[in-house]
Amino acid sequence: MKVFVITLLMVLITGCSTINNVFPDRSREYERAQTMPSLEIPPDLVASGINDSMSIPGEATRVVPSQGQATTSSTPASTTNIKQASIESINNKPLLSIPEEYTTAWTEVDKILQNAEIKINEQDQATGVVNVSYSIDGQTEDRGLFTMIRTWDWRTSADAEDFQISLTGVGNKTELIILDMDGEWVNDDTSNSLLTTIRDHYNLSHTQ
Repeated sequence: MKVFVITLLMVLITGCSTINNVFPDRSREYERAQTMPSLEIPPDLVASGINDSMSIPGEATRVVPSQGQATTSSTPASTTNIKQASIESINNKPLLSIPEEYTTAWTEVDKILQNAEIKINEQDQATGVVNVSYSIDGQTEDRGLFTMIRTWDWRTSADAEDFQISLTGVGNKTELIILDMDGEWVNDDTSNSLLTTIRDHYNLSHTQ
């Protein structure tokens, strides 16, 4: 029995030494181990480099703004609308449509009549009526002192006619018509010339 026990112990001791030879104890080496520095990635392998290499040739780069970043878009500058008066027709009678509310249009027409040297006989803003004397022969683009002495005209020559210029406000525009002294809406060469003169002076003043 003693021989058997001694033999068994020798076998166990021999086995342990064999295991230690196959699987050596590294615990002390682990204690002496040091931390290695972080791995450095080459620049050509970073995300931006990969993205650039994967972009489609000839494709424009599209930049997406981050949240909260203001974006600007180029919009063509809007052109300023130029106000123009136009002659319209109602029941074969001419009417001048002025793109101004009544008070402004009244002031504009008063200036036009003075600049065009059309004689104002009487005017009443409350009723919107201006009495004038007008002659086609007296219509001159540039009227100087010598012109007036030579013609003795001032647009009130013997063939000058008296008219009523009637203004009516319609919302944000004003309608202007030419009446005779009896208040009848007229449509003849002289009244149409007067209407055209007012229109041309108005449009010219708004394009300068």
